[in-house]
Amino acid sequence: MQAKVFLSSMLVTLLAAGVNATPTAVEARDIKSSHGWDGTVTDLSKVAAPAGDAKPFPKGPIITPKEKDVPVAASSVEARDLESLTKRTPGCIFVTKDSNWGGANAYLCIQTNGGCTGWGNDWRYSISSFGPDPGTTCQVFTDPNCTGAASVAFGYPGYGYLGTWNDNMASFRCWW
Repeated sequence: MQAKVFLSSMLVTLLAAGVNATPTAVEARDIKSSHGWDGTVTDLSKVAAPAGDAKPFPKGPIITPKEKDVPVAASSVEARDLESLTKRTPGCIFVTKDSNWGGANAYLCIQTNGGCTGWGNDWRYSISSFGPDPGTTCQVFTDPNCTGAASVAFGYPGYGYLGTWNDNMASFRCWW
């Protein structure tokens, strides 16, 4: 009983004093610069090409990956009202051939919002890290033309470890 009274009084004291739980010095991670990107935007035609019609932005939750997360498979994708979308600048992605943002890299700006993009021969089935820029949401696929197994839709900062999609990605789709 005394412990209960003591804990209650401590709680009252803490609440009366006020507890500031605001985080300080929180900075957004810049995946590209911190992992060797030289500032060059890669010509999309050198690593990928459009591979299908544009699709509406997926309905449902968008994943914000944490460090060491891997993408999970999508169970379904539903369209939402395109008229409610606001125009943004075209989305860009940063990809590398090794896990944890290592190895050869490319920074690409996608031309078609919601369009399927297929990897060129040198990059197809070679991607090990995939990171959309802030404001861009992407989904990756195991087969060409945005078919086969699909990941959930995810956003910035992306995945340094792709799990099932590591060296197993033929195409992707991004929205902004």
